[in-house]
Amino acid sequence: MADLKPANDTGPAVNDGASGAVVKEKGVKRRKIRSLLLKLCLALTILAPLLFMVAALGAKVGLWGWQFGLGTLTANVGPLLLMLGGSVAVLSLLAAILVKPRKGIVIAVIGLLVSLGGLGKLGKTKSTVAKLPFIHDVTTDTQDPPIFGDIVLAERESTKGVNSADYIGKMAPVTEKDGTKGETLVAALQTKAYPQIRPIIINETQEAAFAKALETAKSMGWKIKEEDQETGRIDATDTSFWYGFKDDVTIRLRKSEGGGTLVDVRSLSRVGGSDLGKNAARIEAFLESLNN
Repeated sequence: MADLKPANDTGPAVNDGASGAVVKEKGVKRRKIRSLLLKLCLALTILAPLLFMVAALGAKVGLWGWQFGLGTLTANVGPLLLMLGGSVAVLSLLAAILVKPRKGIVIAVIGLLVSLGGLGKLGKTKSTVAKLPFIHDVTTDTQDPPIFGDIVLAERESTKGVNSADYIGKMAPVTEKDGTKGETLVAALQTKAYPQIRPIIINETQEAAFAKALETAKSMGWKIKEEDQETGRIDATDTSFWYGFKDDVTIRLRKSEGGGTLVDVRSLSRVGGSDLGKNAARIEAFLESLNN
């Protein structure tokens, strides 16, 4: 008996259900990978800024030294975490765009911006250190710098690794254009880098100028350590929010030969090599405020 076959039968039937299942399974795997990348991206986006804050505040409250907070965590671990975060953010962004339905683009973009912003900030700081002289002691009078009183000097002596309070003859490291390393007087480096840091004369009696200088120092958030109106000296300390770095400031007021009061200021970091221009900026801001 002859076999009966449908007229349009051209061969064995194709299992479309199995093929669809394979495609579906691949889609599920891709979405899982995307989900993992986005979670990791979000975690690193939160962790990187948190590391810098913990490094700075931990040093400030004394959980560890500033060398560990700034040198190890901020300068070494921080950049590695930011680079890892940036790499994961790029992969997350690609997965968010290519895997359908598209999800997580905003998280990936934010992660990438945080990483790039952090690396940019660190790069700018490194560039600033390279451009500015490696000093931490700035004064309006490099020939006869103001001297700190006993209270500040005692606090400095109790600080581990404290910078010398002697300005005259103080040397700082320099690197020549040919790469040769050496040392140069801080006074010479300061004068070249900050020629605007000079004494000012205000049209006030020494007593009135002293009161005005004291009020100005307080308004800048400095903690007054000693005030001696007889000698015209005010000592104060300015503490940074991050890391808790302390910079000591002494203000000297003397009668000017041409009338008025001659004002000198000196700002000295307790620890660290380069002050990133903070001491010069502090003196300049104080004198500008005092002169207004």
